[in-house]
Amino acid sequence: MPAMVLNFLGVWNDLRWEEREIREPETTTGVPEPEVEVQRLALDEEMRVAIVGAGGYGRVALDVLLAGGLGDRVLGFYDDAQAAISDRVRGYPVLGDVEMLKSMLSVEPVHVIVAITDNTARLRVANSLRGLGGQFFTAAHPLAYLSGVATVEGGCVVAAGASVHPDSAVGSHCFLGPACVVDRDAEVGAGSWISAGAVVGPGASVGARVILGPNASVGRKTFVDADVEVGALQHVAREGA
Repeated sequence: MPAMVLNFLGVWNDLRWEEREIREPETTTGVPEPEVEVQRLALDEEMRVAIVGAGGYGRVALDVLLAGGLGDRVLGFYDDAQAAISDRVRGYPVLGDVEMLKSMLSVEPVHVIVAITDNTARLRVANSLRGLGGQFFTAAHPLAYLSGVATVEGGCVVAAGASVHPDSAVGSHCFLGPACVVDRDAEVGAGSWISAGAVVGPGASVGARVILGPNASVGRKTFVDADVEVGALQHVAREGA
């Protein structure tokens, strides 16, 4: 696939950074300089992507990959509930549970998207795969906007219409929902869930594993602690702002 097409698709990875275990509590993305530029992924002929989680989030991750023309790179799904779900999702096989994926990682390289809705569980599974040498793939929908001077770390899914503005930093294994905004100079901690229409304002800092509900917002230069849930339509602002 030509490089210019890959750049348009906004497909990203975390190969530029050494993976770190997520420890409690994590309130920053761990990116030392916000102007560090995101590295676009140069796909090799052998690279394949596995999705952990065959539920709703897994289907969204697959849809983003398909929209980006990467359907031929998808191996299939791994899910611990494989016995209770269909053996195929949109034609892609459910190959086994997470332990089977771990066994695969010991014999061949596979890039992974951990598509588990629960933030804590998503990071826990990601850490277990990282410890076995797993690498994480970030998929951005072609209708998302990611600034060339923003940072998005590995394992994220960026839905259609999401916007990540200049000098912002998004930690690993986050979900950025449709039409959400991470404004300039903002930070989103690892494992966070930014729902459809939610806004992280300029210079705001959102801790790890935070949930912003649909159309929720975090005001300019406001800090949100790790593990906080901001409900739908709620606005959090810095005192005196």
